[in-house]
Amino acid sequence: MSMFQQLKNKGVITRPADSNGAINIIGAGTVIEGEIKSNGDVRIDGTIRGSVTSKAKVVIGATGVVEGDVFCQSADISGAIKGKTTVS
Repeated sequence: MSMFQQLKNKGVITRPADSNGAINIIGAGTVIEGEIKSNGDVRIDGTIRGSVTSKAKVVIGATGVVEGDVFCQSADISGAIKGKTTVS
């Protein structure tokens, strides 16, 4: 198995071909204050002070922090959420 095959599904957001949304990445060391709304996937490695709403997947990496509520269709959480999480 090649290195790329091993990394293929490990902490990486994949998007189906019929997805209309983009992949949004908030990098480590970035702090955003306010509300985030997205039709696509969201990966958070930084800090969000506010709510996050996605019509797709939310990934919170090991260094990611959300100080607010999270609403999404699916989630993969390694970091911290200081609020309510609703996955539906």
